[in-house]
Amino acid sequence: MKKSISLIILLFILSGCGNGSDRYNFSGSSENWDVFYVVDVSNPTEQQQTGTINFRGEESGPETMDYSIKYSGGSSSGIDVPLVNGTANTGRGACQGCAVIQKDEEIEVEITWNGQTEKLILINKK
Repeated sequence: MKKSISLIILLFILSGCGNGSDRYNFSGSSENWDVFYVVDVSNPTEQQQTGTINFRGEESGPETMDYSIKYSGGSSSGIDVPLVNGTANTGRGACQGCAVIQKDEEIEVEITWNGQTEKLILINKK
């Protein structure tokens, strides 16, 4: 829980460091997972995104998991992504000449681990 709160505070601090672009802080939770996804939109056809996935379940966390992130303009995924202290990073992604994520969009996330699957919806915390 402390990790999640620290990460949220860090995201809000970093969101104040802009260069004229729009920053959207998407987040969502399920029974076992918290997902944070930050999108920087620099113009109508260019964005950068990064994310963090935190295990928050009662039992000990898995060593690896698979994830899929889907939004109207595209998707990203990872297979056998390692968790370090219950946390995995989705990596940094970018696109130019693309349909960017909109601030009011809902992002679909699916996480699979140890034969279990959970789905989440991320929304922008305005």
